[in-house]
Amino acid sequence: MKLGKKLGFKNFKTVRAKISFGFIIVVLIMTGYNVYSYVMQQNSTKSTKEIVEVELEILAADDELASSFANRTAAARGYIISGDKKYKEKFDEYTDIAEENAAIVAGLTSSIKLDEIVEKARVWQTYIKEDVFEEYDRGNKQLAADNLKSVDEQASEIQEGYEELANTREEAIKKIGKEMIENGENNQLISIISTILLTIISVIVAYITARIIVKPIKLVAKRMTEISQGDISQPDLPKTSEDEIGQLIEATNSMSKNVHEILSNIQDVSNQVASNSEELAQSALEVKTGSTQIALTMQEIAEGTESQASNASDLATVMESFTQKVKEANYEGEKMNNHTSNVQSLTHEGSKLMIDSTEQMRKIDGIVQESVRKVENLAVQSLEISKLVSVITSIADQTNLLALNAAIEAARAGEQGKGFAVVADEVRKLAEQVTLSVTDIAGIVQKIQQETKNVTTSLQSGYEEVIQGTEQIASTGETFNNISNAISDMIDNINVISNNLSGISQTTLQINHSIDDIAAVSQESAAGVEETTATVQQTTSSMEEISNSSDHLAELAEELNLQVQKFKL
Repeated sequence: MKLGKKLGFKNFKTVRAKISFGFIIVVLIMTGYNVYSYVMQQNSTKSTKEIVEVELEILAADDELASSFANRTAAARGYIISGDKKYKEKFDEYTDIAEENAAIVAGLTSSIKLDEIVEKARVWQTYIKEDVFEEYDRGNKQLAADNLKSVDEQASEIQEGYEELANTREEAIKKIGKEMIENGENNQLISIISTILLTIISVIVAYITARIIVKPIKLVAKRMTEISQGDISQPDLPKTSEDEIGQLIEATNSMSKNVHEILSNIQDVSNQVASNSEELAQSALEVKTGSTQIALTMQEIAEGTESQASNASDLATVMESFTQKVKEANYEGEKMNNHTSNVQSLTHEGSKLMIDSTEQMRKIDGIVQESVRKVENLAVQSLEISKLVSVITSIADQTNLLALNAAIEAARAGEQGKGFAVVADEVRKLAEQVTLSVTDIAGIVQKIQQETKNVTTSLQSGYEEVIQGTEQIASTGETFNNISNAISDMIDNINVISNNLSGISQTTLQINHSIDDIAAVSQESAAGVEETTATVQQTTSSMEEISNSSDHLAELAEELNLQVQKFKL
């Protein structure tokens, strides 16, 4: 509850605002997490594109430059040894390949060292064509061989330069791959921690929101149950907010006070009715005794008539007061019925708010599912990287095959092909290194795919927590229904009391008529002795009616007392 105050739940004037505030907190956190995931995904995609579209292509071009230079060296030696023009054609072919790859590298990156090596290779190439091939074609075979041998050191330097560039590029790719691994591991850790924190915060917000709403409602439900069981002696419920629940608490306290006041008034009226009924019965007995005495003596008739008129006057005054109190009690009962109807309306409104809460929890459910889909898209992109790794592996295999073919050609050339065999072996080793690097990258991609599955599992767990929050809100709605049922029971009890008061009112009217009859009989008795017998008979009949009415009134008063005793004042 203290955490709810810090979050500002108490400052909201409606239940809808409290629920919306909790929902917004969860949405903001999830939005931040999704933005972070998107940025990390973009960075990973950018690094991957840099490797695939730039670094790997430059590495392949560097390898091709080294391979083509080695092939040109071997072709030049083959031409000097055998004089076969196909070697010269191969020399030109590999020269074109070298120029194409040099253009590719120059278009993707700028390197002073590469420019220097390419320029040296072009100078070497010009020298081979002019001072080796042309001399050989003129018949100066020994001079051509000597000239070729004189640039062996320069050729080795160029070959080593190309290989060094390839190795440098390979190290750069490994460095980028290592950075991608570290960033991937950090992103995985942050994603797991963020998912756990998001789940915990969502559960806490849902719990606090449900507790703030449900706790006062349970107090109201308990108070309604106590009132429906007849206990209205409890103190007022504390008003903890200004929203609909606070209004419900205030209305409940007001209803409890009004019910207590009305029942107290009814109890007082009931006691007065019982007391007046006893007085009425006693007066009827006295009137009947007087009527008997009228038959013995005219004097006693006159005295009895005077006493009867006096008692009838007093009884009329008492009945007028009694009738007024019965009307007041009936009016208070109608007021209490109106208050309970207002409370029942507020309860129905609370039920509607619970339905709105369930709908908002469904929206949270949709957001969590959207996060799962985004993580699955990341897994699909990892599969694309795997396809690129397969392409690179195929290129390495082809390079290895090319080196094998070169070694076979060198073996056929015999002693003169040893240098070419060494170059072919270096190319094969380089292809094997590329294959190993590609295997490492494939392993890294598999780890990324596995961690993506773990993140998906964590999001599914958050989705289950959202379902639990929806069930808690549904339970709150059931509590509102129980409150409504309790109020309906209380309205039924109030209707019973109101019907009893209506019966008392009707009986009071009958008693008033009987009192009017008694007054008329008393006046006729005072007029003359001649009408004494008729007056006595009429008076006796009236007394019997009053006695019956008095008994009925006493029964109604007793029944009213029994109804009031059901409540604990």
